[in-house]
Amino acid sequence: MSVRIWLAGLFAVALGMSLAGCGDGDDQPALPVSSGPRLEQVFRDHVTVETENGTRKWVLSSDQMQQFAGQDEVLLIDLTMDFYRDGEPFSTLTADSGRADPDNRNVHAWGDVVVVTRDERRLETEELFYDNQTQLITNDVFDRYTWSDGEATGMGMEASPDLDFFEIKQSFQSEIMDQAPDSTGGG
Repeated sequence: MSVRIWLAGLFAVALGMSLAGCGDGDDQPALPVSSGPRLEQVFRDHVTVETENGTRKWVLSSDQMQQFAGQDEVLLIDLTMDFYRDGEPFSTLTADSGRADPDNRNVHAWGDVVVVTRDERRLETEELFYDNQTQLITNDVFDRYTWSDGEATGMGMEASPDLDFFEIKQSFQSEIMDQAPDSTGGG
């Protein structure tokens, strides 16, 4: 009977040492620890307003903003970014997700990204970067740019948020729709 108790005790000590990582010189914990950043705060219905000399440049809103330990950038869920000129809105960017840097106010949006101007020009893509200093949007992925009588597609682009300036970098293709004949007989 004493041998059985001694063997059971020895087994318990050996099991405890292996679970604690003892005996092999390895300082790793017995249970895995998450290596990802720790979520610190969640804000719902978050809004950031960027102004210059008291005039709105853009308004960024999201259903949810998440802040993680050790990271300056915040994660945005279901975001909308309205761009302004002279205090008036001229285009809207929407995306499933994004990141915003509170220091330089740059935004990275991804997942069903769409930019629509007030005159219905439209950019559709899967990822977009907004540089607050240059006030340009860029990416290196497939883009579809449509306007009232045409469409352009390609890989990678640089544009102004109002889409007045729009440059496709690679694999450019464009289609212009036929114009209806002039019904006044002048054409």
